[in-house]
Amino acid sequence: MSPRTTVRVTPRTALRTGAVLSVAALTLTACGASTDGGTGTSGDATADGDLSGQTLTVAAYAGSWGESFTKAFVEPFEEATGATVELVPGGPAEWLTALRSSSGGEPAYDLVAFTPNVIPSAVAARVVQPLDTDRVADWADLNTTLVAQSNVGDVQYGLPLTVGSTGLAYRTDLVTDPPTDWSDVFRPELCGHVGVSPLTFNTGVEFLAGLVNEAGGSLTDPADVDAAFDRLQDLADCASAFPADGTSVETALANGDAWISAHWDGRAFVQQNQGLPIGYAYPASGSVGALTSFFVTEGTTHEDLAYAFLDYLASPEHQPVFSEGTWYAASNDTNVYPEKFAEQITSGPGAYDDFVWVDYEAITPQLADLQARWQEIFG
Repeated sequence: MSPRTTVRVTPRTALRTGAVLSVAALTLTACGASTDGGTGTSGDATADGDLSGQTLTVAAYAGSWGESFTKAFVEPFEEATGATVELVPGGPAEWLTALRSSSGGEPAYDLVAFTPNVIPSAVAARVVQPLDTDRVADWADLNTTLVAQSNVGDVQYGLPLTVGSTGLAYRTDLVTDPPTDWSDVFRPELCGHVGVSPLTFNTGVEFLAGLVNEAGGSLTDPADVDAAFDRLQDLADCASAFPADGTSVETALANGDAWISAHWDGRAFVQQNQGLPIGYAYPASGSVGALTSFFVTEGTTHEDLAYAFLDYLASPEHQPVFSEGTWYAASNDTNVYPEKFAEQITSGPGAYDDFVWVDYEAITPQLADLQARWQEIFG
């Protein structure tokens, strides 16, 4: 994969790095265009002006995600436009802190990747701007369910890119009876082998939402949340690992520290395709949606460049390349995926209608109290 995920050190990078390092609070962390400037959608991104020599600063994940992002979007965009894309690795909580620190001046990034848990805070802090969807060539082909996840107060802010779901990953060589729903983690034979993520991590909240939904409740109903915590109490002596990020979940499963854990489908299938004995179950009562969307920052001086790049992020030409590297479906409903990918990952119109989506606008004010309750059980 390309090495371009390495950060180019510039004065803006130094500003962001200092802001990122100041993060102290636990916050939720964290899925047909021409590339030759011709007649295709992405190639027409240069129609509004010459973009060569300009630099776009994009906050995006590192690792294999960043490598796939570079291959699918950055390299063809740079080749077609002559512009430079500077990727700044990290996570949504760090990026939000950096944008808050630079508020009122030049923003730390021009485009930023956010997961649903931080979107309400980003909008409230006015560090992202409403999206002009008319400036995104393939907007009409983006999945409407995914689009809705970054609509706040009937205002569209984000462009959805990658989508997955949270279900149950498990060791196929250690779990003889594959799970079928969230409550299977309470099986007596799994006691002492269950990974339970804290509520400072998306998957922890998504696991809690799955338990509540299976019981027919709502995460915004205090009585339903109380019932879910009563159930979590049954795991107090059975939890064997407390992974606080996706890599830690993978490590716990690979090492056998956990035989079962809430996890994202794409990352579980990557491990499976690498030959590890990892299975994945989509819970019968409903998987919980996981999503990454991109946002234009408030105050950016590279707005035209940002929208030109968004054309690439929305394109059915480039999105499948990204999906092949991450094993996550992408947002354009017209995407054509390789056969093996399509066999494992459901995508397209209607694919996400039955997902459980966490209402972070409603739940965010309660997260500190919920994490304190989680800590009382598993601390």
